[in-house]
Amino acid sequence: MDLRRGGWAREVDAELRPSQGAVPEGLAGTLYRNGAGNHLSDYLIDGDGLVSAVTFAPGGPVRVRSRYVRTPSYRASLDARGTGTPPLRLPGANAPGGRLRNAFRPAASQANTSVTMIDGRLLALWEADMPWELDPDTLDTLGRCDLDRALEPSGLLGRRLGTPYSAHPCWDPTTAELWNFGCVYGPVPRLEIYRSRRGGPTEHLRSIRMPRRHMVHDFAMTATHLVFCLGPVILDPVAVMSGRLSAFEAMRWHRDEPTRILLVPRDGGPFRVIETEPWFQWHFAGAYDDGDDIVFDLVRFRSWTVMHEAISSISHLTDPASFPVGRLWRYRVGASGKVESHQIHGLPLEWPTIDMRRSTAAHRNVYGAAAADATAGMALTAVARYDTESGESDIHDYGPGHLVSEPIFVPRETGVLDDDGWLIAYETRITAGATNIVIFDARSVADGPVCTLPVPESLGYTFHGQWVQTSKDHR
Repeated sequence: MDLRRGGWAREVDAELRPSQGAVPEGLAGTLYRNGAGNHLSDYLIDGDGLVSAVTFAPGGPVRVRSRYVRTPSYRASLDARGTGTPPLRLPGANAPGGRLRNAFRPAASQANTSVTMIDGRLLALWEADMPWELDPDTLDTLGRCDLDRALEPSGLLGRRLGTPYSAHPCWDPTTAELWNFGCVYGPVPRLEIYRSRRGGPTEHLRSIRMPRRHMVHDFAMTATHLVFCLGPVILDPVAVMSGRLSAFEAMRWHRDEPTRILLVPRDGGPFRVIETEPWFQWHFAGAYDDGDDIVFDLVRFRSWTVMHEAISSISHLTDPASFPVGRLWRYRVGASGKVESHQIHGLPLEWPTIDMRRSTAAHRNVYGAAAADATAGMALTAVARYDTESGESDIHDYGPGHLVSEPIFVPRETGVLDDDGWLIAYETRITAGATNIVIFDARSVADGPVCTLPVPESLGYTFHGQWVQTSKDHR
């Protein structure tokens, strides 16, 4: 599958054998990932969800399976395959037929952004819809999931779609809780806050009114607070509802407005809003409490305008001159509301991750997909580890024509809280569409992969994933 408009990744079920190195002993579990298995418009985000599972069993073969999420968008895409036009209204592109065809129609649910496991239920996530439940073994689609009726329908769009549940839940390993939000763009824009506890139902905890219709893609969590950064990227609802523009085309950058840092206590107390200089971010790496201060790391971009231009064309994916530079920043918010910030490293980075056992606690290492040249744009050709204390980086670059995914940290010993473990990522040759599963020693990334597992079919352009331990699943 060539990662260009019109390309389709085929579903796969196969055993994998290393072309280089060997699978580390003791690696036992499944890496689930989600992303765009096809491309229905020029926008990078417009593709049907293709969920893949790579399973490692000690003493047995590595197995890969991929399946499309059977959403209405996927079924319509099959019927329209080869026509070159979007079959339905998409987040980045309207359906053909003008305003009347698109007016008052929400974007088709594509379930293509991430996955999470809640009490043994595997969910494909997409921030503008409820989750889609999949069988964890076969990846067969079981249907849309309202999470024990916590996602009640709401508003005009809610009657059709149900309350959204974002693609970026946060896990607290200490309390065994999964928190998430849904962003509702109705007459009163708001964030809906949810909590899932192991062995219990998902709960809707509170609604928080937003000052504007901010685009909110991700959040972070400490032991005491939820952290939202409401940048000045504002949806124009009239342009969307009238059918004039798609949702992403209707996002506007208001450069004279601040970014609002929203701090929501997990115990239900009053929230705080701190205004600071504007920036745009997709993703947080992690967050933690440091005394009365709240510290969080994120990948910061100069503005939404340059990012929107980049994602509006698939050709920009591997063109450093066209893709904006994002870099890892650390923010510290004091009890008085004072905000301090600094750039952690000069090399471009995206898809930041940490050891999830340190989620809500202090972390030193941030992993991600990087560009190895600080003077260029952001073609994500390298797997990277950034040391937030020393400022040093540990990078392996595959070079031009390659694309690496978000790397996931897997500890060598789940009960030993150290930095000894592996990074597992997908590495793709763009024009050939060939995918490799690559495994790195997390402490020596620059030495290159310890194992490369070629996949007989492309696994698409993946966004996010989750590792599930075979015997001691911490989720």
